[in-house]
Amino acid sequence: MTQWKIDPSGVQSILTTVNTDATELGTALSEDKFQAVLDGLTWGGMITQDVPTAVNALFADQTANLTNINNRINAGTVGVANAVIAYNNGQEDMSATYQAELLSSAVDGDFSYFVEHGHQG
Repeated sequence: MTQWKIDPSGVQSILTTVNTDATELGTALSEDKFQAVLDGLTWGGMITQDVPTAVNALFADQTANLTNINNRINAGTVGVANAVIAYNNGQEDMSATYQAELLSSAVDGDFSYFVEHGHQG
């Protein structure tokens, strides 16, 4: 055995909190909310006509950052959950593989490894 000391119930509690927070973040940063901001900026007519364009450009620039944040949150929760399950089943090599795949999927957003090889249920 390795020197790892994992408390599965503690990990589950943290992952539950992360999922709740990620859902709240997704709701707060929804496309509808961004559109509402843009719609609200049109009130000034000629005076504020360039503001919606600038804000829209800013939102577009940040879309990649928001996608990366979402990928990292999802990769972290899926990877950690699978690694803990594998570790608890005595599959230390598989646990390490899940950790490596976590990092890879966080970068590119490709979760196919977990779809194919992840623990179900």
